[in-house]
Amino acid sequence: MLSLAGSMVGRNPPNPDVSVTWCSGVPWLQVCTGVMVHGYPLVKHLCGGLQAFMRRHGFNSIDEFRGASLPYFTTHTDLVARQRKAVADRKAQVGLANDQAWTGDGFVAEAESMVSNKA
Repeated sequence: MLSLAGSMVGRNPPNPDVSVTWCSGVPWLQVCTGVMVHGYPLVKHLCGGLQAFMRRHGFNSIDEFRGASLPYFTTHTDLVARQRKAVADRKAQVGLANDQAWTGDGFVAEAESMVSNKA
């Protein structure tokens, strides 16, 4: 597990589902600024949201879900590459790449390749 420090400060409005922060692998949360801005009732609000999340998913401790989202973390470069591939794949699957690809002889087949609601 990564050794990360976590901080949740001054969120407005504060999100009662602080579980998302623990899912990123942090060992603790700091809510000092949040309490200064929103008052001490914020702590009960955050605890209530955490308890609701844990009940909803059947967790008995924070350690059961701490770091659960780490396998889904990636880099911006990877996201751009995935997006480019998805766009290229979509262009390859539907229709023609450009108007110059149209031919008179293949009009029916080319038009059929762009129909999205084929049975």
